[in-house]
Amino acid sequence: MSQPLATSLRPKDLDEVVGQGHITKLISSFLAQGFLPSMIFYGPPGTGKTTVARIAAELFKAKIYYFSGVKDSTVEIKKRVYTEKGTLFAQRQMVFVDELHRFNKAQQDIFLPMIEEGGVIFIGATTENPSFYVNNALLSRTRSMRFEPIGVPDTVAVLKRGLAQLKTTADDKTLAAIADESQGDLRIALSILESAFYLSESKEIAWETARKVLLNPDKYDKKGDYHYRIISAFIKSLRGSDPDAALYYLVRMLDAGDDPLFLLRRMIIFASEDIGNADPRALELAVAALHAFRHIGLPEGELTLAQCVTYLATAPKSNASYMAIKKAKDFVRDHPDLKPPQYLVNSTSLAPEEEEGDYKYPHDFPGHWVDVRYFPEGADPQRFYDPTDIGYEGKLKTYWDKLKKAVREGKKMPVE
Repeated sequence: MSQPLATSLRPKDLDEVVGQGHITKLISSFLAQGFLPSMIFYGPPGTGKTTVARIAAELFKAKIYYFSGVKDSTVEIKKRVYTEKGTLFAQRQMVFVDELHRFNKAQQDIFLPMIEEGGVIFIGATTENPSFYVNNALLSRTRSMRFEPIGVPDTVAVLKRGLAQLKTTADDKTLAAIADESQGDLRIALSILESAFYLSESKEIAWETARKVLLNPDKYDKKGDYHYRIISAFIKSLRGSDPDAALYYLVRMLDAGDDPLFLLRRMIIFASEDIGNADPRALELAVAALHAFRHIGLPEGELTLAQCVTYLATAPKSNASYMAIKKAKDFVRDHPDLKPPQYLVNSTSLAPEEEEGDYKYPHDFPGHWVDVRYFPEGADPQRFYDPTDIGYEGKLKTYWDKLKKAVREGKKMPVE
């Protein structure tokens, strides 16, 4: 083949675009009225943003200029667009800028006069949320349109077109695996199909051939049961204080394409659920790891993940806080309307017939603690939180036990 399969199968009209019916219908309606607005196309790669812009330009009979935020400078863009604008028999002009988010918000100002004064149809394409990466002036002059990931059925339909072009066949299992692997990116799906075709020694693309070019052929389904088995094993390895097993499962999930941010969120939950006050720094480190990863991404972010995993796995463990909130929730369900003691109520919220209570300010007492009841009236005080003797939680428990004992025995000085 003289062209890559993804190029040769690129849709020629809007009806051939799959998975973006909400956008193609709207653009068709605009075109039927002889109108085409400036737009921001945003969404995952390989979902048809460039293709839709090209087809729209052809149907609107506009000359399209392709630019990229990766390789083109604002000076080059201005020079080319304004130089050709005044030529004899000039057409309508469409400026398409891929990777728009690569231009900072100040640089994006160059497109404003093109839209306002020059009558240019501007289309910016980005994989990022335009609310964060496109300046407000440009957003106010364009319509934002979200491109969705291509679903498996639509991807399979496109793969079947690819099979027809390659004059070969493949079974449904193979096509579904390729579609799932591509995660909604048609370029990736067709590239996998093409690679499998050239590896195949027969007219049919066999599953055993296709699986050689799949990252996760059948051992790990990111959305299926096996994914949940691996994440379960990962969390249980952390809970069991085995950093080596946890690292193994971490790498399995990263290699399979799991979202690192999902894994970091799970580790933040783990830090509170399974470590808690035995090591309060665990939660701090897990949250810091999430912020750090957002700044550096992959591949360097793997170091952050590894640091977080090894710390959580080796930290002292306590689920006392987790058990405490469970007990408290159960108790509140059975006793939803208990009233706090009168001396805990803000005096401004008391009814006229209610007397103000005698609130004792803890900081006025030795050890900054006074032995009074805070638990609601109408039920016996409950003990939800039962701290362990492990790690820092053990130090907290020892401190409070000694302090309360000293105060109750009438000692004047707080316990250190």
